[in-house]
Amino acid sequence: MHNELDVKYCLSVFNKVLSDGEVLEGKRHWQGLSAWADFDGYTCYLQFNQVVVTLLFHGKYDISKPNEEAWQQFLKKIKSLADSL
Repeated sequence: MHNELDVKYCLSVFNKVLSDGEVLEGKRHWQGLSAWADFDGYTCYLQFNQVVVTLLFHGKYDISKPNEEAWQQFLKKIKSLADSL
């Protein structure tokens, strides 16, 4: 399941949300996605609905998801943005 995630692509989506998103409660929001980073910028977070992908240093990541359906919706959402990046 984790092999489905392209970290470089997720970072591109993260940057797009940061650059084009609106700020609300300390996070940037764009096209249904939320993005934010920790204080030093080494850990980035990308959220869609109940799925949060934590992008860590050296290309590592962690996924918090309530179920497989939510995960598939997250993947579908970020893939749908390819033309916007």
